[in-house]
Formats: sequence, C-alpha cells, structure tokens
Amino acid sequence: MKALSILVLGLFLVSCGSKKLSREKAAELIQARYPYTIDWNIYTANPEEAAKLIDTDLEKEGFVTVKHKVSYEELGSPIVTFTDKSKPFLLETSEKDKKIHMQRVKLAEQHFDAITGMRLLKNDTKAIVEYTLVYKNVSPFVPISTLKIEPKLNRKAYFALYDDGWRIVEQPDLDFMIE
Repeated sequence: MKALSILVLGLFLVSCGSKKLSREKAAELIQARYPYTIDWNIYTANPEEAAKLIDTDLEKEGFVTVKHKVSYEELGSPIVTFTDKSKPFLLETSEKDKKIHMQRVKLAEQHFDAITGMRLLKNDTKAIVEYTLVYKNVSPFVPISTLKIEPKLNRKAYFALYDDGWRIVEQPDLDFMIE
C-alpha cells in the first residue's frame, strides 16, 4: 500500500511538472514547418525573361531553349521552353498561370538547422526562439531570381503556451515586444 501511495504521488508530481518550453520541443515544432520550397515565376513569353535566361547560361547548359528571333505575329506567345533536363525543377503551375505563359520553378529548399537562443517571457507562458536555416537542393535557376543563397539564415519564432501545449504564434502580440 505504501508503494502504491508513493507511485501515485510520483505520477501526480510528474503530471503537474513544468510546462516550460524546452529546446527539444521548440525544435520539434519548428521542424514541422520545413523543408520549405522557394520558387520563382518565369514568364515564357517575356523577352526580358528570355534575355536573363540567356545571360545566366541556362540555355548553354541545356535547361531551356530560347527563340532568338521572334516575328511580329509571335509576340505574346512563348519564346522560352523548358527541356527534359529542367523537369526536376519545374513546379506545378495552375491553369490560370499557364494561360499567361508563366511557369513556376524551384530555386531551393530551406531546412531547419539549429536553435541558437531562447527567451522565456510572461511567467514562462510565451517564448521567443531564435534558430537558423540552411539551403539545400539549390537549383540552377537561382541566378535569374533575387534569391541570395547564404550559408545560414537567422530566424525567430514566437511561441505561446495554450491549454493543450506550446504552439507557434503567427502574429505575435505586444507581450512579445514589451519584454
């Protein structure tokens, strides 16, 4: 009976334990959002886009073909086509976008790297977590975009403790800014 009482007391104490956000729990919740695909829109009927593709050697490398001479009648129709070599980087494009001669291409994937810092706020019911991301699976289409590939990206996530546990807050309130 004494052992049973100790066991029940132990379970009670564990269940009433701290709900403090740990690095492991923060990492688990952040990792659930990654990998994240970065994409770019290429307008295949736009001569400026075609010029960018030529300047970046994507045509020489066999990812695209570009019509170098376009007649007046062909204006507004695609002058860029994607080859089989580019297929791994082509993303699903809606019918609406296809009508305007737009193709989405994959630039890279952002992957969670590590937690670099945590700050608990409001009696440990809110937290600001700093973490890093890395780029992986970088495509040859990056040079036509404005994306700058950095070795590591610093990011912040805002957490709040709810009755069912910790959640990432999309729109942080003033409580995160005051402390």
